[in-house]
Amino acid sequence: MTTRRNLLKSLGLGTLALSTLSAYSCSSDTQTAEVNSMPTNDDPEYWQKLRKQFMLSDDKVFFNTGTVGVMPRVVVEAVTRHLNYMATDVADWPYKDDSKERFISGYQDLMYIRTKVGKIINCDPKGIALTDNVTNAMSYIANGLDLKADDEVIISNQEHPGGRCSWEVREKRDDVVLKQIEIPKPIQSPEEVLDIVVKSFTPKTKVLMLSHIISGSGAILPGKEICAAARERGIFTILDGAQTVGNIRVDIQDLGCDAYVGCFHKWIGAPTGTGFMYVDPAKIKEVWTTVASAQWDNHDDDGYRFTQRGTGNFSILFGLEAALDFYFQVGHERWTDRVKFLGDRLRNGLAENKKVRFFNPADPSMCAGLSVYNIDGFTGEKLQDAYWEKGRMRPRNVGEVFGVRHSTHIFNSTDEIDKAIAIVNELSA
Repeated sequence: MTTRRNLLKSLGLGTLALSTLSAYSCSSDTQTAEVNSMPTNDDPEYWQKLRKQFMLSDDKVFFNTGTVGVMPRVVVEAVTRHLNYMATDVADWPYKDDSKERFISGYQDLMYIRTKVGKIINCDPKGIALTDNVTNAMSYIANGLDLKADDEVIISNQEHPGGRCSWEVREKRDDVVLKQIEIPKPIQSPEEVLDIVVKSFTPKTKVLMLSHIISGSGAILPGKEICAAARERGIFTILDGAQTVGNIRVDIQDLGCDAYVGCFHKWIGAPTGTGFMYVDPAKIKEVWTTVASAQWDNHDDDGYRFTQRGTGNFSILFGLEAALDFYFQVGHERWTDRVKFLGDRLRNGLAENKKVRFFNPADPSMCAGLSVYNIDGFTGEKLQDAYWEKGRMRPRNVGEVFGVRHSTHIFNSTDEIDKAIAIVNELSA
């Protein structure tokens, strides 16, 4: 049977001409077949069938999405299809306008992707820039804000180096005051965190940067209440969302933050090298460009100003778009509700074992797909190794005291969760 691709080849056009003629859609005959095989929403075996959309080996269980996620098959195909084209038919590329042609990234405004991101996190896409990762995004903000000596920047004692270190650079370079507040582990309640943060404010506080979900404990901080308290005092707020998008629902308008940074290679299942930075369009004009190219002074579309950062890999952007489309197809609420359901199942099951010590919050509303725990007498390395030896399961070692960080995602099953609980019970006995 003649496919659209074969027809294009017969006309003397390259494989990617199909994408060109359809506004560079990521669709293909193979991908369309995969999408059509998605289970219907009312299918009682929905999650078992959805698992087949992932290429994960059946004899191993992945519980480390908090470090790097798993790409669905359609994402892998979108990336490799474009890579193959670039390696074989790149001569088809006329190179007439690199701001529109999708062959190398780093020059286009990518509004078609930014719009989809804006739909997920509920914000104006003109405030969104696509970045390589959260570290880059945070560095753009830290380097771009006008701060002077003695201006105070508040962070917590539990920030990831990718979120923290750009502020350490500002401290050393410009003598800003970097103040670290102590957040307990585990946290007992949202009110406890809010009280600690608000009491740390001083008249010199200009910036507050906190993780929306703390990577080392899985704690969901009360971002809306924290940002509201900071806004009353004229403090610029930044939330590090490295662990949020695809783990919980993120609503920028509801949060009321000035800036938000995140990534898609964890809980959304996009390729690595896909992150984003959002800054309120009313504030983004105040943030200086860090990596400067032709759009460095474009204040009609400031997100474009930061998205344009030199030659990059367009293949992973095809993968990012495919991952976002896969997320939309599963459904915003269905996806995050499943992550939360599996996380709760794990924590509730482990809680019956009195030898398990938790480091995620005591309040279940502050927990989603990340659980951090240990067993009496174990280190994180010992517990991680035991999981592998007994069940070919892979959570992440997070140290001698804190044990393992255990991620649950939509490709995991209830049987896998229950088997993990059984392994812990066996070890603790």
